[in-house]
Amino acid sequence: MAKISFYLTNPKTKNETNLFCFINYGLYRVDNGAKKYLPLKYYTDIEIVPDLWNKDLNRAKESNKWANLETFDVSIAAVKESAKNNYDKINNRIADFETKTKEIINRLSDNGSVPSHDKVRIELDKIFKPTKVITGTDPNETPKDLFQFIDHLIKTSPNKHSTIKSFMVVRKNLQDYQKAKKTVLNFSSIDIDFYNSFTDYLKKPTRSKTKTGKPISKPGLSMNTIGTRIKILKTFLSEANDRGINVPQDYKKKSFKVTKEETNSIYLNESELMQIYHIETSPESLDILRKEFNTDKLPEYLEKVRDLFLIGCYTGLRFSDLSKLNKDNITGDNTINITTQKTNQKVIVPIHPITKQIFEKYNYQLPREISNQKFNEYLKDVAKIAGINEPITTESTVGGFKVSHTTEKYNMVTSHTARRSFATNAFLSDMPSISIMKITGHKTESAFMRYIKMSAKDNAIKMQSHKFFNPMLIAK
Repeated sequence: MAKISFYLTNPKTKNETNLFCFINYGLYRVDNGAKKYLPLKYYTDIEIVPDLWNKDLNRAKESNKWANLETFDVSIAAVKESAKNNYDKINNRIADFETKTKEIINRLSDNGSVPSHDKVRIELDKIFKPTKVITGTDPNETPKDLFQFIDHLIKTSPNKHSTIKSFMVVRKNLQDYQKAKKTVLNFSSIDIDFYNSFTDYLKKPTRSKTKTGKPISKPGLSMNTIGTRIKILKTFLSEANDRGINVPQDYKKKSFKVTKEETNSIYLNESELMQIYHIETSPESLDILRKEFNTDKLPEYLEKVRDLFLIGCYTGLRFSDLSKLNKDNITGDNTINITTQKTNQKVIVPIHPITKQIFEKYNYQLPREISNQKFNEYLKDVAKIAGINEPITTESTVGGFKVSHTTEKYNMVTSHTARRSFATNAFLSDMPSISIMKITGHKTESAFMRYIKMSAKDNAIKMQSHKFFNPMLIAK
């Protein structure tokens, strides 16, 4: 029996959005000896406001918000009746879609074979999109051209702004490649040979001109940046494949890989965090403040950045969640409860004394969020004033070559350093990994261990307390 699950096309909009569905009816392929089921993704013309959608029941919510406006001046009974009629109409359309879809699949499976996506989609279109079948055109039809398809994804994607921006960057990379190679790209072009040529192209320096016409040269992309570009390209190809577009299957091969190397991210240990926390009591920091700002106190804009950063270091929350915190997030059992913006997961974090002190300082209404770019710019100033100036040497693969770079540690501090500092310091204090992962959201311990950043010195200090280096502990 087919299973049909509905989803909102754009769950974050305040207006109506279409429902799409995944239809699982037994079609599968075998990868490395294991079955992988292939659901059909189908866009319906059923529209609903996200606030009125019950994702658990796959139905419209029972809410008086469905009522026609004129009934609000009549009676409560009229409001309830109007609301019920309206959400029943939507739920009946959903139920009708399910019934007719299952009838189609049963009819196409009469001989015992499992129908293809194309066959099922054609039959669905005959019932639910007859204009498309008659005219051969559909304003919502998925484009078959590579660049038109990417534009379609950009236009209709429910993803956040940063994801859409990354889609646009990869689109430009593909256009630039096409121009440089004097070729025309289409879906049939994207095979393993293209992968090798495209990644090689991204490694090489590029030449361009400034607005004044001055020629400039840009280095090739780093290994991780290229890996991100390929990951997004694979997303395009997978989405096209799911929509019935004929796509070479090379993108599923191991050789069509997302390259990755360990990042040079840093964390701040407890001592460095205390330097930031007590920044205005340090003689060295005071000298910088007097010289740079003619004051013994952090400027207000830097103070707010410092305080938000410290809360991140002692809660493990992302930058996007920090400014949302208020008194409503504090429970009677001395924990912070919040549903995170990125993953929509509920997180519960014990309140550290420093976190509590900062909350009280702002009367539980934390400073307003500024742009991530500005936050990182100001945060580097805070870390510099605090004396976080240990020289750090990093290595990365750029343009196919290993590049080494040394800079002061404060130049590497960003908003995300807070989460890494939280995870690493908690781990160094012997907090169980599984407990930290409940807060950071890592699904596996191996992924978590790659995330934390422990210096060789901190690792040695931690090992000193182990019984292997303390025979007296064993004797006791």
